Amino acid sequence: MTSKLAVVKRYIRTIVNLKTDQEAEQITYDEIKTGAIFKGTNLWIMAFAIFISCIGLNINSKAAVIGAMIISPLMGPIFGIGFSLGTLDSELLQLSLRNAFRIVIISILCATLYYVLSPYHIATDELLSFSKPTIFDIFLAFIGGMAGMIAISRHDGNRVLVGIAVATACIPPLCTAGYGIATLQWEYILGGLYTYFINALFICLGCYLITRYLKFSKFTESNIKHINSYFSILAFIAIIPALYLAYNLWTINVYTDRVNYFIAHEIEKSHHVIHTSVDAETKKIIVDVVVDEYEENLSRKIISQLKKYGLEGSKIEVFQSLKAINNRSEIEALQLQLNALKKELQQLK
Repeated sequence: MTSKLAVVKRYIRTIVNLKTDQEAEQITYDEIKTGAIFKGTNLWIMAFAIFISCIGLNINSKAAVIGAMIISPLMGPIFGIGFSLGTLDSELLQLSLRNAFRIVIISILCATLYYVLSPYHIATDELLSFSKPTIFDIFLAFIGGMAGMIAISRHDGNRVLVGIAVATACIPPLCTAGYGIATLQWEYILGGLYTYFINALFICLGCYLITRYLKFSKFTESNIKHINSYFSILAFIAIIPALYLAYNLWTINVYTDRVNYFIAHEIEKSHHVIHTSVDAETKKIIVDVVVDEYEENLSRKIISQLKKYGLEGSKIEVFQSLKAINNRSEIEALQLQLNALKKELQQLK
């Protein structure tokens, strides 16, 4: 029995072992160091990727935004930071931090230039989505960082990195920050920068953990051991706003679901609803319904049912539209009444 358990354990270790197909450490180090360098070709590709992303955000084109994320060389310095912290390589850390800073500055400058020159200054849904990150964005970045480091340490990891670049979405937040600068809106500046920051930070953290797990050789003479402690504290602090934003998103979704349930079970049963508008932050609901003839007590009747669905404190406005009249004789009769009213109005004048 003991021998069978040993065989099973050995088999499981063989399946989950990350070091079975790992390439030589020097090859991984060279790849990461090359990716962390940001000049020449990488600089131009980054600028073009930012412009493509800005256009995509401007016209709500997911395809353009995804394409920009795929071609951008943004991930190199981020993985360089995580790997250098895991191996205590101060030289690589300095190189990666310097180039990561350059990328942020150049990206924001390109995005700001685009939005200053573009006559289309509308905050689209795509643009808005990258200004309010939540805890789920942190999970994506952290898992993406771990997957990315595993991929880098393999011979054929580039195809995985493409998917990680799309999933973690580091470019669009910088475009959002550029939009905020161009239109002088602090909400977009801070939201975009914060989204990029937590994405980059938790990609680094995921990369750092896998680097330590794979037991890459460390630099013995290093003066950056204390940085890892600050790195952990920074990650903890960065989570707090994301948790708050995730809670806000949850409350908005819960309120919206309640409103939709209320409309479906209280209004749509007796009236044809043609349009609804819900503002969860101000708790304001607007409903347009079609009626055969105007109902004076309809709004009061609907408001009295709000408490039953947990929507007390909400403000609801009900607009009634009369059904279109298709009968020619009724139209002619109404036209005659209108002409008579016009004559009376002229006499009064």
